[in-house]
Amino acid sequence: MADPDISPQMANEEQKDYGVLLYYKYTVIPDLQELFDFYHSNCTSLSLLGRVRLSSHGVNVTVGGRLRALEEHIEAVKSNTLFQGTDFKLASCFEPLDNQVARECGFTSLSIRIVKRERGGTLKLLCSTD
Repeated sequence: MADPDISPQMANEEQKDYGVLLYYKYTVIPDLQELFDFYHSNCTSLSLLGRVRLSSHGVNVTVGGRLRALEEHIEAVKSNTLFQGTDFKLASCFEPLDNQVARECGFTSLSIRIVKRERGGTLKLLCSTD
């Protein structure tokens, strides 16, 4: 039931407090375990959900959560010189309507994996939070 003290516009703004962040960076990662630990600690503390893929050749990240948390994540990542010049794509969105929508979008858990590209382009899982 809607709160009578909250205007429809305010309720709409509250729902749009969520966002999705996408970025990738091709760079040599000298210590994959250290970066894995950073992502696990940072994303968990900020309640971010989604997918993080790490390899010795770079990162690929798609996470969702509160906009303020996503902005804090961007600042933390930018503080690492490995990520200079990274193009962060941040979009505001509504909170998923239900668990099915969240599942379809991949935002029901945090999955962080260290992967290695094998010959032929297949990925081999080396370490995972799953």
